[in-house]
Amino acid sequence: MLSTGLPGHDSCPSLINNLNRVYAKALLLSYRNPIRLKVVVYGLSTEGYNVAKSLSLKGLDVSMVDESKGMAISVKAEMAMAYSSVNALMEDEQLLGLEPEGLALANADHVFFTPKIRKVAHDAKTEIAGKFRSMVKHIKRGSSLVYCIPAGIGGNREMMDMLEHITNMKVNDDISYHYMPIASDNLGHVIGSASMREEQGIYRIMEYIADDSARIAMMDIPSAEVLYANKVLSHYIPLITAFELCKGIDDGTRGMLREEEGLRELFIDDVASSLFDLYMLANSIESSTLAHIINNCIRSLESYSKHLVDEVRLLLKKRDLRASKCKMAVAWSIDGNEMRSSRMAMFSLLSSRLRDYVGDVEMLKDSSPLEVYDDRTMVILACSRSDYQRVKDGRDKGRIMGRDSIVVKANPLCEVIG
Repeated sequence: MLSTGLPGHDSCPSLINNLNRVYAKALLLSYRNPIRLKVVVYGLSTEGYNVAKSLSLKGLDVSMVDESKGMAISVKAEMAMAYSSVNALMEDEQLLGLEPEGLALANADHVFFTPKIRKVAHDAKTEIAGKFRSMVKHIKRGSSLVYCIPAGIGGNREMMDMLEHITNMKVNDDISYHYMPIASDNLGHVIGSASMREEQGIYRIMEYIADDSARIAMMDIPSAEVLYANKVLSHYIPLITAFELCKGIDDGTRGMLREEEGLRELFIDDVASSLFDLYMLANSIESSTLAHIINNCIRSLESYSKHLVDEVRLLLKKRDLRASKCKMAVAWSIDGNEMRSSRMAMFSLLSSRLRDYVGDVEMLKDSSPLEVYDDRTMVILACSRSDYQRVKDGRDKGRIMGRDSIVVKANPLCEVIG
């Protein structure tokens, strides 16, 4: 325990606590510490790499498991600085130091569960359970597990039961279990622990990842599940409501609302990621009233792609354009390595419905050219703020070639530019 060493200052608990916190953090990360913490991040996702990077740059010994190959990559601080994203890391994966995932997990003091989940709805739970089983069979007694996927209400109890069944270890007695769901938007951080005992090491590590200026309170897991669910619903329900309210408005009302920034700057990308979290909650909520609200939000999001295609069909009819004379492009820069598959699932549904109507549909990512070289009209759906700005800049600078181009903003108002 530290003392200020100054007369009259030992009675200042906040000052002493701050000094103790700095001292504990320095000791934890010191290269002179004879027991250096070994952290393994399970899952080569964008969120997982962000965790690995932040801890590696703090001086911890970090490895990251590529669950598709069963191999672990040692993430050194210099590597974290050299590779800005998991995409860049994957390009050179074969050139990096690799070891079997079982060996890395068996030596880990702390394990973060951040896999890429490609399924949606009920199938996602099955995929998560399969990857969780593959991971926990390797972890050692005395280690800590941090579950980073949104689990719904009571979902962590299921994972702890599975953990105990597979490993024959007891949570709290033989292994520590923590819940730290990584949000897809800026919802803040929640940390839950199966044991409320002071575990400074893992708590400090989770603080480094959160990197918030305010100290994050540790709570029990049921409380953390409820708090995270409240954050998700409080953030997304008003946004989804905006999309639903604007589905039936006429052109006059649409024109009047065009100056409302909350509608103009809200894109489908802003709510698409919520599908995963909403599915997890819908599968776990017992309250019939709340389950009804959540399921209606899911149905609203799922039906938006049909609404957008109907808007495109009406637009082409008003402009006397035949679908065969148009080329459709969806400008949506989706990160294929994010944990949740919600955005990709929504894109697949949208492009499939557009293809049924127009036929020629392509996806425009960050580096995709905005060009069509024949006399067809190019209709571009801009699904995020950044993609809309990219399309707008390309259009203004003449980089969208062809006879004509129309931009439709995938926002509640389905605004048309051009």
